[in-house]
Amino acid sequence: MYKLGGIRIPNVGVVYLGTILRNAGHEVRIFDENLARAVDWKGNLRKEVLDADAFGISLLTPSSYRGYIYADQIRKAKPGAKIVIGGMHATAMPEEAAQHADQVVTKEAEDIVVKIFEGEITDKIVTGHPVDIDSLPFPDFNLLADFERITLFPISASRGCPYNCPFCQVPSAFERNYRARDPKSLEEELAMRWENGHRVLFFNDDLFGLNAQKTNDFMEGLVRRGIRFDGISAETRAGIIKNNPDLLRLMKRLGFYKIHVGIESVNEENLKAYNKKQTISEIAEAVKVANREGISINGMFILGMDNDDADTVQRTVDFIRNLYIDTATFSILYPIPGTPLFNALEQEGRIISKDWSLYDGTHVVFKPKNLSPIHLQKMWVSAWKTLYTWYTKYGLANRGFFRLFWYPKNKEYVRALIENKLSSMKSMLMKSRVPTNLRLNMMETFVERVLTNSSR
Repeated sequence: MYKLGGIRIPNVGVVYLGTILRNAGHEVRIFDENLARAVDWKGNLRKEVLDADAFGISLLTPSSYRGYIYADQIRKAKPGAKIVIGGMHATAMPEEAAQHADQVVTKEAEDIVVKIFEGEITDKIVTGHPVDIDSLPFPDFNLLADFERITLFPISASRGCPYNCPFCQVPSAFERNYRARDPKSLEEELAMRWENGHRVLFFNDDLFGLNAQKTNDFMEGLVRRGIRFDGISAETRAGIIKNNPDLLRLMKRLGFYKIHVGIESVNEENLKAYNKKQTISEIAEAVKVANREGISINGMFILGMDNDDADTVQRTVDFIRNLYIDTATFSILYPIPGTPLFNALEQEGRIISKDWSLYDGTHVVFKPKNLSPIHLQKMWVSAWKTLYTWYTKYGLANRGFFRLFWYPKNKEYVRALIENKLSSMKSMLMKSRVPTNLRLNMMETFVERVLTNSSR
């Protein structure tokens, strides 16, 4: 969906690693699939990708299978090449990743990446540790194939998060170790980006502005230089916005136009149950502050939490419209491996699929508490279509995405969810005292209704 909207942003973590290796004397080329085609039309890695002596592959959970396929293709094409796998998914599932690589690096790799590729560290699974982010070089985006296709240049002002939301991988990957960069270093990097023509930026911090003083210092330095970017966006919490209106004014002067806020739910009980440490009133006040300062809010919502029900979509859309939230995105709750949520749902026997390619926020992979999986799946589609009607901004693109891409690609997946519902219903009816002929009529009516609704 984001690619269709023209958003092409590379993985800055990989660029940091590539820059460190380049500075150590190695020739480095990075193929980021957000920018560059890594495979040919048959799905095989291109010759340009295979033209190396050693390979590093960074995995997120939904792309992990594709990464494993690439690793296996490399092994077949270049048996003597070193293959190293890292990233968030490898941190959560190192033994799985180790089946496809010579070495697996978990957590943060900047301090050990050179030792790994130069053979000084030979352990099969290597655990990195929190790094001094002020010691890192400025990432060199020229190492990226097709770097000229970047539409949003990522920048890191901090790393980690002190909070502990049960559905998030960040606390386990970064050990809840929040670090904010030295303001002068950040100011110099941003000035360099501006001089290089990188005028549209995205701060990929998990919590931009948590250290308000350091954030204020680097932005003031840039404003004094007369630097203003064409567009900057970032992700943060409602409380940071609510408590720092002066900071928002400075952000506006630097070129900020949008802040992404993890609202997650309009149900107070959900916010408590999922350890968000924020309230609906705090969120509402934060949106009002941002609107007053002329910065748009993109609210990020999760559907499928334990207190969600059939009315959740309408309540959420009403909340968005009443507060004049500019845009919103909807994700289905999914239990990422390595998170407390995954462990809890697995223990409760509520995970219905471990096909990692479905763990992307657009597929239901667990049994919701108050909904069936197929109902939650339809709720997710309904949320997008209810908010973005035909006549609103992004409405046409939204419908095109579902009609031309999501539904055609997921026909078998939707059918599997329907069959899961049918199986549950059949089991329930068989245990009831409903006469057999009435059971069959109920089943036929349900099948017809589900299939009709799913095809829309």
